[in-house]
Amino acid sequence: MVQIFIASISGFLSLHFFNILPPYWYSLLIIIPGVIIFIMYRNVIIICFSLAILWAVFDANQYINDIDNIQKNRTNIIIDVSISTLFNENIPTENFEVRVLNRSSPNVDFVFPLRLMVLWEDAPPLKQGQIWRLPVRLSRIVGRVNQAGFDVEQYALSRSIHGRAIVLTGNSVLPTRLSSSISLRQQWLDKITPLLKNTRNQSYLTALTFGLRDGLEAQDWIYLRDSGLAHLLAISGLHIGLAMLVGWWLGYLLRLCLPQTQYWLWLPLLCGLVFAFGYAWLAGFGLPTIRALLMCLIVGVLRLSAIYWLSWQVLLVTLGLCLLWDPFVSYSAGFWLSFGAVIIFLVMIMVENSSTLVALPWYQRCYQRLKYLCKVQGYLLLLMLPIQWWWFGGVSLAAPLTNVVAVPWISMITVPLVLIGVITPWWPWLSSWCWLIADFSLIPVLKIAAWSQGAWMMLPASITPWLGLIAMITVSWQFLPLVYFRWFYTSIVFLLFSWRWDGHKSPQWTLSVLDVGHGLAILIEKQQRIFIYDTGNAWDENSIAKSVITPILAYKGISTIDGLVLSHADSDHAGGSDYLLLRYQPLDKYSSDQREGFSECVMGQRWQWQGLEFSVKWPPKSTQRATNSDSCVIRIQAINGKGPSVLLTGDIDAKSELVMLTQAQDWQADILVVPHHGSRTSSTQTLLDAIQPSLAMVSIGYFNPWGLPSAVIKKRYQANNIDWFSTQDSGQLTVTINANGYNVKQQRYDYSRAWFRPQWLATQ
Repeated sequence: MVQIFIASISGFLSLHFFNILPPYWYSLLIIIPGVIIFIMYRNVIIICFSLAILWAVFDANQYINDIDNIQKNRTNIIIDVSISTLFNENIPTENFEVRVLNRSSPNVDFVFPLRLMVLWEDAPPLKQGQIWRLPVRLSRIVGRVNQAGFDVEQYALSRSIHGRAIVLTGNSVLPTRLSSSISLRQQWLDKITPLLKNTRNQSYLTALTFGLRDGLEAQDWIYLRDSGLAHLLAISGLHIGLAMLVGWWLGYLLRLCLPQTQYWLWLPLLCGLVFAFGYAWLAGFGLPTIRALLMCLIVGVLRLSAIYWLSWQVLLVTLGLCLLWDPFVSYSAGFWLSFGAVIIFLVMIMVENSSTLVALPWYQRCYQRLKYLCKVQGYLLLLMLPIQWWWFGGVSLAAPLTNVVAVPWISMITVPLVLIGVITPWWPWLSSWCWLIADFSLIPVLKIAAWSQGAWMMLPASITPWLGLIAMITVSWQFLPLVYFRWFYTSIVFLLFSWRWDGHKSPQWTLSVLDVGHGLAILIEKQQRIFIYDTGNAWDENSIAKSVITPILAYKGISTIDGLVLSHADSDHAGGSDYLLLRYQPLDKYSSDQREGFSECVMGQRWQWQGLEFSVKWPPKSTQRATNSDSCVIRIQAINGKGPSVLLTGDIDAKSELVMLTQAQDWQADILVVPHHGSRTSSTQTLLDAIQPSLAMVSIGYFNPWGLPSAVIKKRYQANNIDWFSTQDSGQLTVTINANGYNVKQQRYDYSRAWFRPQWLATQ
């Protein structure tokens, strides 16, 4: 059995190593030697491994086929959908998930079932389970692909979402509700919601009960992240285990009251599973709840069947069944965090000897238990470092201390009250009191979370080997004691101190055009120092500066910005400036409009930075509010004039181009950032003749409403034998420049290539 599940898990996870999906005959070829090995040696590893690959590739092909049935360009159609998202009537939301039931448009053919992310502004009250006929603008999912930051394409895969849709309310066809029936889970939430109306922490209680986190605000997430308590204020495996335990004891007490026959032998297990299943159902069967539910079921059956399995065998079977049910769950952070934490707990149980505690007095046993709990938290911090860095780019330093207090408090006080409150809505007086006490029980936990603000530490990519080394030493410390392996650890310390990083001596520099959708943000980097040209857009409480630039700087290990240039005042170029100024406080600031604290970015101005010279070519003077024609145009090259040069153009238009070129200046540049996102109103032939670039890069989003870049402009660049790269096709573009030339890397194809990414972008 162990061989079967290890081979199967390896086969499912091999999906992560495919840049393109292999044909089915690839797996069939592996099966043939597997059959031969089985016949000769009775070994099933190869067969199970190849069957797992075949199953994973089949699911992946089905997912891609469903996406391929959505047209590449945005399409206005009418679809019938069933709402999948749970709604709290007190928390309005515009984004939700649906399942397509059928199509009402003859020009689009869907492979069912199809899942979509939907945006509906000013939507009427919606409920899970309702069926609507919606006129929508349907599109495939094309996300931003950068060195760091949120990956919407991978997120969609982890949830098996195929596309996105925007509800059209101004059409002749209006959204129509076809069915008013709502799901039992939604009815349960609607019954609980009035009881939570007067609670102070309603959003947290709703998250604990139904896994619905829409009520948590941005500041709440900061508190939970910095304190390391985000796993507690959602329905996790620990809560499912508690529900199973409560149900088990209730079933056990009930069995004592019934005739002592073999018919009631399974009653505690059945009651426990009913409680655990019900709680997991309320949470929407998230991955941690499914994992815990499967483990409860396996352990319960083994106990009643008098079959003994080791803990790691139970975990192995659970892991294999989760991947068999949905091979895409391994693309979510919850998969690795959930199973990673359980594995660490099992390792701790294996190395801890608790038999000696029986002979100790009660106060010493309590002390040893507390010491053990602190030790577990320390191991979780160290061993989860690589996983947390990979998914979130950092770690909470306060997590060990906060979890020592919060885990037993939430588990022993809040969760039991929530369980009683959620199963007694038909006795409002009892349920209300439970919710009220549960609400008060959260106050100290949330106070701890608030006190932990600022404890989150971003970790750069350069320390990745160190994180792996820390995890390895933490594990080996238990099995290779220091008293017997002193020279082993001494040699490791010696290697660490003898390791040197000489990247700061490199004369090369990089220019990165970030994938920011419609807008522009460019990082100029040399010797671990950064100069930024434009900041991208901003919206509501978020911005490109916050969601893209900051994660990339943290990934690079850069905590300060030397300089900032704003080409002009449009939001898609300067929207994130306030955030960057507040967080990084750059010393050198330039703008073509008159901004407080900024130096003027006007023609003739020059400055030097890290061995590079910045020469401003346009505009001739600053204005109160700089528009496209006033964009700050800058030429960058090494001070000694060696190596390629770069011209940054903002949104300059054709008229300004022609006036600018009348100035007697050095216009030649090897690398050109295409003006105004490739609009027809710029990139004149006169500009290209004067600059004579060999490389052109344009920053644009795929589904922009202006149809940029213009096909005429793109052909003009190609007709001049200029290499054309676009962020909408390539993701982040990184050009490494040295005295001998330059090298271009496309994030989507050179670093983040994967089978689920839109392969059709390369042919556009």
